[in-house]
Amino acid sequence: NPPKSLKYKKFLVLVNPNAGAGMGKLTYTEVIKPMLDKAKMGHEVVFTCGPGHASQVCREVAEGSRGPYDCVISASGDGMLHECLNGLLANVSADDKLPPLAVVPVGSGNGVADSLYGRKCGPHVALEKIISGKPSDVDVMAMTYPNKPELGVIYDLHFFCWAVFSDHDFLTENTLRWIGPMLKMVLAPAIVIARMTWYSGVLDFAPVEVDKDLKKHYKDPKSWPESPDDKTMRRCDDWFWCMAAGNLKEAGGDLAATPHVRQDEGAVDILMVTKKKGWVSRFRGLMIFLQAENGEHTDFDDVQIVKSNRFRLKPGRSRFRNSPGHLQLSGQEQENGEVIVEVRSGMMRVMK
Repeated sequence: NPPKSLKYKKFLVLVNPNAGAGMGKLTYTEVIKPMLDKAKMGHEVVFTCGPGHASQVCREVAEGSRGPYDCVISASGDGMLHECLNGLLANVSADDKLPPLAVVPVGSGNGVADSLYGRKCGPHVALEKIISGKPSDVDVMAMTYPNKPELGVIYDLHFFCWAVFSDHDFLTENTLRWIGPMLKMVLAPAIVIARMTWYSGVLDFAPVEVDKDLKKHYKDPKSWPESPDDKTMRRCDDWFWCMAAGNLKEAGGDLAATPHVRQDEGAVDILMVTKKKGWVSRFRGLMIFLQAENGEHTDFDDVQIVKSNRFRLKPGRSRFRNSPGHLQLSGQEQENGEVIVEVRSGMMRVMK
């Protein structure tokens, strides 16, 4: 039973048929289409053909050559939603009225769906909440390369990561992809903890005031010196085992990496584990992973979380393997190099 305001609306459903070990098409046939039909909601379905297809379709929606639609639903994991977002925002202006986004979880990484609709919600529950929900503002991270302006702006509403989280996601989406969703989610954490790879790097971040009742979970930004390049920012020049920025609570894979962040506060939570408190052991790394399942890792002394609306990362190389590591947005591999990330407050809407 959708609200009257949503009845007879038209949705665009983008389905990745290969998501979730080939469950995308079945999920559409058995769940999405019957539920939308029963709710008397018209929809158009597009089965994506490969990387970039969802982005191109959403670009056409934003330009007005396809649609209009009242919502764009991505039936896949976090990666295709990232594509949809960048397609919609490719040539956006302040006056453009874009349809809200929604996601029906089908992939192996479902951090956005877990954050919006509840952990392990499944396609039925997610779609029910989309049908009966309403548009809600969400902040967007805008990433640029100061030394490579030709790469333009890359948007994400979920998760930026470097070091251990990106090493983990690179394994699950590449090296271990062929072994299936369940086994790779067990092996990938074990591999990154066994390797315990540290990366040199310089992080400048502009701190944002934290709500009084949440301050116990955050580190005081004054623990770091002012950046010599920008006095409004603080600098962490250190060895990093972990560096990530979350705009939503759930990173995916049952990890509440940034459990206290809000989707529409104009800031992200930056999660760091650095050498500041000493080299972290493999056992300690394991404990951080285990406690991240329920968000209790934020109270560890060697885990630093700060709230920021702008940061600059100059990633270095790994300590022993001399590897540059990976930069990722919502599990999608990005070109490695110095980046600036700014939070655009309420730039997008999601159905929830």
